[in-house]
Order: sequence, then C-alpha cells, then structure tokens
Amino acid sequence: MAAYQAALAGAPERQTEIGASRTIPGTVNHTIVAFYKSLKFTKNEPITQATDRNILEAFRAKHGDKRIAAFERRHIEAMLAEKVGTPAAQRNLLRVLRVLLGFAVEMKMRRDNPALGIKLDTPSTDGYHSWTEDELRQFEQRHPIGTKARLALDLILYTAQRRTDVVALGPANLRNSRLHFTQSKTGTAMDIPIAQPLADTIAATPMIGVRTYLVTEYGKPFTAAGFGNWFRQRCNEAELPQCSAHGLRKAFLRRMAEAGCSEDFIASISGHKDMREIRTYVQAANKARMATEGMARTLALFPAARNE
Repeated sequence: MAAYQAALAGAPERQTEIGASRTIPGTVNHTIVAFYKSLKFTKNEPITQATDRNILEAFRAKHGDKRIAAFERRHIEAMLAEKVGTPAAQRNLLRVLRVLLGFAVEMKMRRDNPALGIKLDTPSTDGYHSWTEDELRQFEQRHPIGTKARLALDLILYTAQRRTDVVALGPANLRNSRLHFTQSKTGTAMDIPIAQPLADTIAATPMIGVRTYLVTEYGKPFTAAGFGNWFRQRCNEAELPQCSAHGLRKAFLRRMAEAGCSEDFIASISGHKDMREIRTYVQAANKARMATEGMARTLALFPAARNE
C-alpha cells in the first residue's frame, strides 16, 4: 500500500483551496468537482447521486491531492483488495471509479481508463437473507400490532418496496384504498392496492406522522440509512440478527411466487424492470410445486408395499 500511495503522489502538490471553492487542475479534487457538475452525474436519480457522492468523497479524502493521470490498474486493484470482505462495497467502488476515470478521459485529463479491464471474483450469493415464515411470526410476536416496529414490518412486507420508498410513504399517498408513489431508484410510477393487514396495522398504530407513516422519536421522517439502523435494532430485539429490512421485500416476492403469481404480476407490485431477479423466485416456487406433484403422481402409480 505504501508503494502505490507514493507512486500516486508524484510531485508534491499543495491544495490552495479553502473549503472546496478552488482546486488544482489535474488532481482528483479537480476531477471530482467537475464530475459533480457533469451530465454523467446529474442525470442519475437523487438516491444514486447520494450513494455515488459518498463513495467519491471517501476516495477524495484519501487521494484528493494526487494527480488523476497517475492512477494505474494496480492502484485500483490495491484499493479493491482493501474491501475484499465486502463484495458490495467492492462492486460499488469499481463502478464509480469506472465512470469517474471515463469522465477524466473525455475531459482530456488522462489517456485511458484503467478500471475498464478489472473484473471482480464475486462469490455466488443470494444477497440479503429472505425472511422465512417462522421468522416473520417471531418478529410479529415480539412486536405486536400497535407498535412502530410492527408498522415498519408491515409497510415493507405488504408493499414489497425498498426502504428508501417505504420511509417516504404517508397518508398523502393513500387514495381510494391504493398507494400511489414514484420509486426513487427506478422512477417507476406505482399504483398498488393497500393490503388489508397493512391497513389494519396503520389504523391500530397510535403514533404515525403527518407527512410519513414512520417517524423518529422526534416526530421527523426517517432517512433510509437511519431507518435501516433503527430496524436492525428491532430485529435484534426479536432475536433475529440474520434478518434485516432488505430481506422483507424478498420475502413478499417469495410469497407471491409461491401463490402462483407470474413474473408480470410480481413486477406490478415490486416495480422491477429487470425480470431476472423475479425469475429466481418463480422458478424456485415452481420447482417446489412440481416436486410435490411429481412425488404424489409417482406414489399413486407405484404405491409402497406394506407389511401387514
């Protein structure tokens, strides 16, 4: 690490700005400031901009004074190696660096994009743990109807939305027993019926917000990150450390697939545009149904001999 830090440093450069009003041309600082103003950054949804900005600011804090042209493939690989235990963080860092360095090439700040040829060896994974029915019952027993924790569970479970959208849902989104909103990540306009269990939970919860159903202890809407941390504690209280808010969306998609819903039906609730993820739920449910039916047919034709 020391070697690649030294290589990146090149000739000493003094940061002359106070705050971020001025940057030295050719540095990482200068490139990122210009990138924030470019269409490559501003075209993204606010949630994506916020995610990418967090990654870029962390990168900038370590390498801001270094020359953008000095970055080589080996430097990027070294940074990715630091995140070897967090594959999602690895992928996000590589994704953002590819775009940033591509922007630098377009702006004639460097000749090539060394991030383009890098591939990550990511382990096969199903992602966040999908809640089982037993785990859902366990949480419900610990957090009964009327508690904020139960309201949070039901809001995610019965809308199958991401936490960024769930924390923004409120009375204004409910019209004619349907929830109307636009997904922050995809920009998809949603119009879904409010499930009766969710309607019952909302009605039985004494403290809901004016703007949003879910509010902090200070009566303010949650941020997505703040809600995730708060809900993590509620899962721990229910002795479900393996569970999180992310997995509730998956749980409802699983339920829909097991109920025989097609990919299009599931996407009408989840807002998915890419059917590949949904297909895994449908295939798993179909496989289980076929196994049950196949076993029944076989046993009907070849009944087991019984010793009398």
